[in-house]
Amino acid sequence: MKHMEIDLKLKSLYGKDRASVEELISNRAGKSILPYEIVFNDDVDWENYLKEELREYFEKACVIYSNYSYLIKRKKPLPFVDKKISNEDVRRFFEVLRAL
Repeated sequence: MKHMEIDLKLKSLYGKDRASVEELISNRAGKSILPYEIVFNDDVDWENYLKEELREYFEKACVIYSNYSYLIKRKKPLPFVDKKISNEDVRRFFEVLRAL
């Protein structure tokens, strides 16, 4: 996995402007927000990071995107997944939207 830092879209939720993917998956707060960072940050080619450590976050991001693509502007759409988003993720999604 690459150790390059990325510019974060959810800066207010992370409390910083930049971080590496490794840094994001190394703590609980980063892990809980990472799927939403993937959804809203299409400046990063997330497919380059699709190792085992990131795959579950990418898949969750695809579910979120598939349920709310009409509210999300992306240059490149995420793959469609025919799966319902959990109630917890619905609440988190709207928290993230308010933070943008």
